Amino acid sequence: MDDKALWLILGGGLVTFLPRWLPIVALKNARIPIWFQKWMSFLPVSIFAALIASDIFFWEGTVSLNALENAKLLPSLVTAVVAYYSKNMILSVIVGILGISLMVWAL
Repeated sequence: MDDKALWLILGGGLVTFLPRWLPIVALKNARIPIWFQKWMSFLPVSIFAALIASDIFFWEGTVSLNALENAKLLPSLVTAVVAYYSKNMILSVIVGILGISLMVWAL
């Protein structure tokens, strides 16, 4: 391994570590209002929903709401229904993988 690769790895580690560590240190003794804590609790769900929605509705570089062209729409709907009623993550993942596999194979 040459020096450039080592510095790249160390720099990447530092850039990844600092944004996580600095807020912990800076806000260690801070009193955060309850409304802000509640508001922050919605961020992970919102980010996850945005990532999932952008992946589902984009097919081959364009927005596609046609279930006959976009192989992700129907399996996503079925997976959402299974997840809602079963409340079982493993079952939802299995249904999602099987659904997308069948749709890609069928289309």
